[in-house]
Amino acid sequence: MSQTRAHRLSIIVLGFGLVLAAGCGQQQPPETFAARVGDAYLMPEEVNAALGSLPSSLDSAEARRLFIDQWVTNELLYQESLRRNLRTREEVQRRLAESERAVLIDALVSQLFDEAVDPPNAAEMRAYFEIHKEQLRLREPFVRVRYLFTPHADSARQARAMLQRATPATADSIWMILAERFAHDPVLSQSIAINYVRESQLFVEQPLLRERLSRLGPRQTAPLIESNGFTHLLHLTDRVPAGTLPELSWIEDQVRRQLTIDARKQMYERQVQRLRTEALSREVLVIQ
Repeated sequence: MSQTRAHRLSIIVLGFGLVLAAGCGQQQPPETFAARVGDAYLMPEEVNAALGSLPSSLDSAEARRLFIDQWVTNELLYQESLRRNLRTREEVQRRLAESERAVLIDALVSQLFDEAVDPPNAAEMRAYFEIHKEQLRLREPFVRVRYLFTPHADSARQARAMLQRATPATADSIWMILAERFAHDPVLSQSIAINYVRESQLFVEQPLLRERLSRLGPRQTAPLIESNGFTHLLHLTDRVPAGTLPELSWIEDQVRRQLTIDARKQMYERQVQRLRTEALSREVLVIQ
């Protein structure tokens, strides 16, 4: 494996946390485990959970090996620090207390966010959209496409011919029928046909399709594309350039996220003010 690839995997492994707390002082040792250092065990489910978000393109066996090696290294270092009684050092105790304080504060804030913020409703989203229209202009092109893939080339050719014969007034309804009849994934083909999406979000792992899409103009159909054992049919219904004022339906997720962030900020400020007011009333808060 190349050094660059190994480095990438090492970074991912480190990102999961250098130390996993695992079963110190267990009464009965587990029958199966991924690694053991003394009485500390790394369980297979912990490894699987840590590596579950890895991109499929990475070598999972190598990532697993690196993760286990890192856990073993850190468990050895941790146990050696205990053997040397480093926990009793004043500086170590101060840093441990600071870490505990930060973890508890973070846990409280997360709990407050989860408990107090309801998803924004349609009226709130519409109001936010109307107020912030200018700031919500598209930063990149949005497209609406008709796309299907099928393992049967004849089906793709038939669908393409029928689509090209459709009139603008009937194309949408005909496409729904074509997707249901010919598409390997009808739900995907039908859903993306009715929604405007960021062009950069489409065909992320299919560079040939991305390149063909970039060359299409509105209402143009690409020649059939053979790739990965499937025949792909791609038609660009419309492309909206960057800088255009969008419809709310195109950016609902963006507006919903921003409203959620704003609500959490307001909730956080209210909770902090409440705690401050209560502390002042109990005379336990003094600022000099």
